[in-house]
Amino acid sequence: MTPEARLLRSFLTVAEEENFTRAAARLHIAQPALSAQIRQLESQLGVRLLERTTRSVRLTEAGRAVQERGPAALAALDEVWEAARRAGRGELGHLRLAYSASTGYGTVPSLVEAVRAGHPGLRIAADLLPTPAIAPAVREGRTDAGIARSPEPDPGVRMLPLRSERYGVLMAAAHPLASYAPGPVPLAAVTEFPLVVHPRTANPGHYDRLTGMFRRAGVTPDLTERTVSFDPTQRVLRDARTVALIGEGAGDGLADWLRWLPLPADAPRLVTRLVLPPPERATPVTDHFEAVALLHARACGWLPATDAEPDAEPDLDPDAAR
Repeated sequence: MTPEARLLRSFLTVAEEENFTRAAARLHIAQPALSAQIRQLESQLGVRLLERTTRSVRLTEAGRAVQERGPAALAALDEVWEAARRAGRGELGHLRLAYSASTGYGTVPSLVEAVRAGHPGLRIAADLLPTPAIAPAVREGRTDAGIARSPEPDPGVRMLPLRSERYGVLMAAAHPLASYAPGPVPLAAVTEFPLVVHPRTANPGHYDRLTGMFRRAGVTPDLTERTVSFDPTQRVLRDARTVALIGEGAGDGLADWLRWLPLPADAPRLVTRLVLPPPERATPVTDHFEAVALLHARACGWLPATDAEPDAEPDLDPDAAR
């Protein structure tokens, strides 16, 4: 039988004090109870640990062996219990995170770096998925959480705002619309030039919201679909005619030949969302990641400092999906 840690702790206190009365006072127990614990420990080990006299307590060779190794054993055991507590709080473990390409150039790297710096026990494995595949992957348990730009609603998951950004026009520095600097650029002016967009299948929710924004403004854009859902090189804009609409965060660190100017302040905002399992399927790791992600979002200014919902994306235009 392996002795309890409580018995080992009691023995080490007696060995340090070399006195049962003082050791009992430190342990806040009665002296007879402490003596009974030491006898129990010796019985379980099958050896004598202490030589007792009316005036002193001396360690046997076995007692000295336990005294030398006992503190390290207790420290290791304390580490085990603390690891269990941290795992129960979601601070230790593995998280599978799915993200869309458009969130991989600012939002996801910033969040993952913050988690690794402040919560090294929480290991994240990030996988790139098409936006429409992220909610199903979370719903079906193939990934633990997701981050997606303007994902379509899915009743099988929870979606929480993570980043709310102004829309803006991305263009070559030599583009005629660059004359609007520092902005804003009217939507009507955008329609005078080819507007490159991803295929609707790449992200139906974002595509429908973008086209719906023009429809509600009563103007018609000249849409040009790019062959890939997201191209960080933006080569298609080099003609100084074609433009793109992207969030303000994606305008950070642009190449010298590119410019980003905002749309009017009353234009809809682009919202990136956390995609999480429903409460009944949540784990300590997903709950902790949610808390860390929202705290980081507020610290970065991605969200309001309160729990208020950021400016909502407009409802999908029913005609856009036809």
